Amino acid sequence: MKIERVVAHPLAARAPKPVSFAIGDYSTFYATLVEVTTDDGLTGVGECIARKAPQVTAAVVDELLAPLLLGRDPRDIAGLWEQMFAQLRRWGHSRGFVLEAMSGVDTALWDLLARGAGEPLYRSLRGAGRDPVACYASKVYLTDIKRMATEAAAMTRRGFRAIKVQIGRTEALGGLRADVESVRAIRESVGPEVAIMLDANGAYDAATAIRLGRQLEPFDITWLEEPVPPDDISGYALVRRGQAVPLAAGESEFGVFGFRDLIERRAVDVLQPEIGRIGGFTAALRLGALAYAYNLRIAPHTGFSAGVAHLATLHLAAAVPNFMTYEYMLPELLSADGYTENPLRDIFTAPFPEPREGALDLPQGPGLGLEVDWKRVGAFEV
Repeated sequence: MKIERVVAHPLAARAPKPVSFAIGDYSTFYATLVEVTTDDGLTGVGECIARKAPQVTAAVVDELLAPLLLGRDPRDIAGLWEQMFAQLRRWGHSRGFVLEAMSGVDTALWDLLARGAGEPLYRSLRGAGRDPVACYASKVYLTDIKRMATEAAAMTRRGFRAIKVQIGRTEALGGLRADVESVRAIRESVGPEVAIMLDANGAYDAATAIRLGRQLEPFDITWLEEPVPPDDISGYALVRRGQAVPLAAGESEFGVFGFRDLIERRAVDVLQPEIGRIGGFTAALRLGALAYAYNLRIAPHTGFSAGVAHLATLHLAAAVPNFMTYEYMLPELLSADGYTENPLRDIFTAPFPEPREGALDLPQGPGLGLEVDWKRVGAFEV
């Protein structure tokens, strides 16, 4: 069995209405899908995260990674990962677009391997075999406080016992005071039994985040996600030691090395790898072993990725040790003007799994378990 073809598909899909969060308004969803096909006709699919310009990631796949992969045995996944990584590591490219492109290729290789074995991908990972997988609803976006509280209560009526809430308002939107008031209103709305996770997307400096955390302590917050920018490791360490709310981070990190400093400095409590950025399943499984050694929890991130990454993350959640919860992105997203959606999430020939009583069943088909609808995807291809 040899790799015969590697194809990248850069995608862009405009949302009906923009979603507002701490970084700003998000109006277009991006992704790069990767197909790896062998000489016996077997094909695996993966996804590279792309927040802007998916053509860049596609170019890395086409020009840098594909030439190394062609003619190779796809079952040598770890060896191929190391060789892809080694090409530019000592030239200073051990993060960024290279790792994001590798993530899509690696996921496609694992999908291909599981398809060849005729089993669900999470079984091929030989991990925990967790089915169903606990999940939380993501998320309540920034809008007026009353509406956010109403939205949170509606999520609990749908059976979710854990929800994520956006904070990180600018001063023009009320800043820290409004963030605290929105959390207060949501806690009153959902009651004491529902877990509340908060996501700031790096909106604060360390001192402000500490002030925030201390004011949030009475509301029993499950975690405060990305309170400071992702490259401010010292800031994370200060915040973790300066207040009592557990910290979560990792969606912006690349590879095991990217998580190493967060872990060694005990800067966070919950690790949130993004399958389309960390380096695919190969890197994510290595992180799982490291997290186990440090007794840290793992809550894989999905966010604004396309459906392939969401599905791959579900398989990772079923396999990784020290798993905490999976981020289930609601098909409908709350915007300032009403509800909108991520057009790139439901790109399969069958529906994406839906939660029941706060948990998701794993699809039992071979590989990722769902087939990509390439006709639907074609409408978004750049």
